[in-house]
Amino acid sequence: MKVLISLLICVVGWSSVLRVEVAAPDYSLDSGDLIVAEAAYRNPIGAPALPCRMVTIALPPGAIVEAVDFRGAWREVGEVIVPPSEPSLPLSYGAAVEDLLEQYRWANEMYYRSDQIYPASYGSIISTGGLRKYTLVTVACNHFAYHTVSGMLYLTENITVDIHYTLPHPSSDRAIYWNGLSDDVTFDAVAEDLIYNWDNAQVWYHTDRPKRANGYCVIIPSAIQSSVDALVQHRQNQGYDVTVVAREYIDANVTGVDGPQKLRNYLRANMADIEYVLLVGFSTDMPWRNLVPFNNDPNSPYNHPDYSPIPGDLYLAELTDPDSMSWNSDGDSYYGEVYTENFQPMGEDDPDYHADVHLGRIPFSEQGVIEDICAKLIAFDTNTDIGYKTASLLTGALYYYANENYTGNARMDGADYCEQLLIDSVLERTSAVTLYEKGGLRPCTLSCTDSLTQDNHIAYWQNKGIMYECHHGNVPLYARKLWAWDDGDSVPENAEITWPTSFYITNVYFLDNDHPSTCFLRSCLCGKPEETGLGAMLLYRGGSSVISSSRISWASSADLGGIPYHFYNRLLQDTVMSNGVIGIAYDIARNDFMGNAAFWLPAYHYNLFGDPALRQFGQLVGIEEVELSEQTPSIFLYPNPSRGIIKLDVRAQHKIDASFDFYDILGRLVQTVDIGQQDGASISLNVELPAGVYFVRCRSDNYDFQEKIVITE
Repeated sequence: MKVLISLLICVVGWSSVLRVEVAAPDYSLDSGDLIVAEAAYRNPIGAPALPCRMVTIALPPGAIVEAVDFRGAWREVGEVIVPPSEPSLPLSYGAAVEDLLEQYRWANEMYYRSDQIYPASYGSIISTGGLRKYTLVTVACNHFAYHTVSGMLYLTENITVDIHYTLPHPSSDRAIYWNGLSDDVTFDAVAEDLIYNWDNAQVWYHTDRPKRANGYCVIIPSAIQSSVDALVQHRQNQGYDVTVVAREYIDANVTGVDGPQKLRNYLRANMADIEYVLLVGFSTDMPWRNLVPFNNDPNSPYNHPDYSPIPGDLYLAELTDPDSMSWNSDGDSYYGEVYTENFQPMGEDDPDYHADVHLGRIPFSEQGVIEDICAKLIAFDTNTDIGYKTASLLTGALYYYANENYTGNARMDGADYCEQLLIDSVLERTSAVTLYEKGGLRPCTLSCTDSLTQDNHIAYWQNKGIMYECHHGNVPLYARKLWAWDDGDSVPENAEITWPTSFYITNVYFLDNDHPSTCFLRSCLCGKPEETGLGAMLLYRGGSSVISSSRISWASSADLGGIPYHFYNRLLQDTVMSNGVIGIAYDIARNDFMGNAAFWLPAYHYNLFGDPALRQFGQLVGIEEVELSEQTPSIFLYPNPSRGIIKLDVRAQHKIDASFDFYDILGRLVQTVDIGQQDGASISLNVELPAGVYFVRCRSDNYDFQEKIVITE
C-alpha cells in the first residue's frame, strides 16, 4: 500500500522541497526473529541483515535533486537475533569468492562487536533519474535499527523524506526536453506500479492529449540493412511505426565522444517516438558501452577482465539524463561507477536503472544469419500454441559445495532457483522438465525428471518454449560442478572437482529451431559480446530470445532468485503490465530485482539478445492504439482485476459497429459480446467470466482494441 503525506514548499526562485512520509512495512516478532513482509535488504557485507523499505518518488518534470534528508525517531521494540548480511557472490569460484568471504568474516566481527546502533542514518539515495516523462528518485528508508551487543531492535514508524530540488528555467534546454515528453503515456502502467506518491505524479504529469509512443527503431549498418526487411514488414503490419536507421548516419550526424554515446544521444533525442529499439550487428559494427562498477577501477578489485569492465545495454536503454548528469557524472570517462572496492555504495557516478525504451540486439553482421533469425522471430511472434510456449526445461548445477576449500561457505545449488519457479507456480510443474545434479559426492537431493547430463540436455530441450539454466559458464558453454572424489577430509577441494560440460555451443544444431525457447542463461560469460558465444548462437539456433551475461554472473544474497525469477514471473504469471512481451517483462524484472536488493552488477551484466517486442504468447491481436483523439471511441473494461463480473463501457461520438471477443490463456474463444450498430452514446454491458486471465479483442473495420483482464476468485 502506498501511504504518504507530501508537501511542496517553495523556498526561493526555482528551488523547492518535497516532503514525503514513508510508513514502516508490516512486521512481527516471532521467537526472537524479525519477520517483515515485502521488505528490501541493502546492507554492507557482514552488517546486520536488517530490512528496509525502498520507494521510488516522483518529482515535478525535469527537477534536479540537490540533496535528500531523512528524519525519524527510533524506539525500542524488543530483543531479537539479526544474522549478518552474507556477501553477494560471483557464480564462478576463484580469488574473488575467497576475498569476499574474508571481507564477510572481518566485517561481521567488526559490526557485532560495535556498541553503536546500526544503521547510523534513517535512509539513503539509491538512484536519481526517471522513467520516460517521470522524474524520479529512489530511496531506501531504514525503519529498523539494531544494537548488536544487546540484541535490541529499534523501530521508527514513519520516516520523513525531504527532497531538495531545483526546477529548470522554462526556457532552458532541460525544460524544453521534458516538455517534449509531457503527453507521453507509454510507460504509465509501469509508473503507477512503481511510484510511491502517485497522487502527486498524476497532478504534475496530467495530460489532456495522451499519446503512446508507437516507434520501433532498428539501428543497423547500411551494408546489411536489407537483412531485416521481413521483420520490418511484420512490425509494420502490426501497426508499429518502424524506423530503420543506418549506424553510419548516427556516427556522422549525432554528437558524442564515441560510438556508444552517439547511439545514446540519438535515442535520447528521439525517445518521445520510440518504445522498442533493436540493434543489429556484431560488437565491432554495433558498439557496446563498457561499464565500470568500481570507482576508478576498470579492472575491478579482482584485477580480472571477466569481472570488469562490463558491457551493458542498460546504458543505451536508460535515457533520462545526459551522461554528464548520470552515467559519467564525475567526468572521468569511467561509466557507471556505483561502488568502492569494498562494495560500499558510494559511487562516483549517478546511473539510473529504470529503462526508458525496451532494447535488444541481434549480435550478428552476416546477412543470411540475420535473415534466418528474423524469420524465426516472426514465426514465434505469431505462434499461438500455448502448450508449447509454456512448457519449460529447467537445469540446475551446483554452484558451491558447503565449506568448499575450507571457506566455511554455505551450499549453493542452482536446482533451488529452478524449484522456486515451480513452487511459486510461475512455471507449471506438469509441463516442466527438471534436470539436477545426481552425480558425484553430495549430489542434489531434490527429485527431478532426469539427471543432469549433456545428452539429457539436448533430448529434453525439444518443443520447450522456456529454458532456464543455472551453471558455471564460459563463452562457448556452461558446465556442471562435480565433486568426483575425496581425499578423506570430507571437504570438497579444487583438485577433487571436475567440470563435465552440460551444453556446448555446437549443440545448438541439435535443437528444434522450429520450436525455439525463451532462454535465460545464468551462467557466466555466455553473452560476452566480443566473441560469438553460446548466448548469440542460441539466438541463431534453438532460442527465440536469450538473456545472458556479458561477464561473470553474480547472485545477490538479498534476492537469490534474481532477475531470472522476476523475468519469468512478469512474462508468464503477473502479466498485467508486460502483456507477455519479452522486452517489457525484462525491464520490469530489473526494477523488481533492484527494488529488493539494489545490487547493480546483474543490472549491468545481463543483456537481451533478440527482439524486445517479441510476444511469448503470440500476437493474438494488434498492438494498442497509440494515439487517442476525439474521433476514436473510448473503450473501458473495469474493474481489472475483477471478482467475476466486468463492465464494458464504450463511448463514441459517431455510429459504431463492433464485437468483442474474449480469449482464455490458451487462446480459445470463450465469449463474444456484440454491441451491434450504435449511434455513439455510452453503452455499458456486464460480462460474467470464471476466474482466469483473458485477452479481449475488438472486431471492427474502423478501430482496434486489445486488453488483458484478470478475474479472481
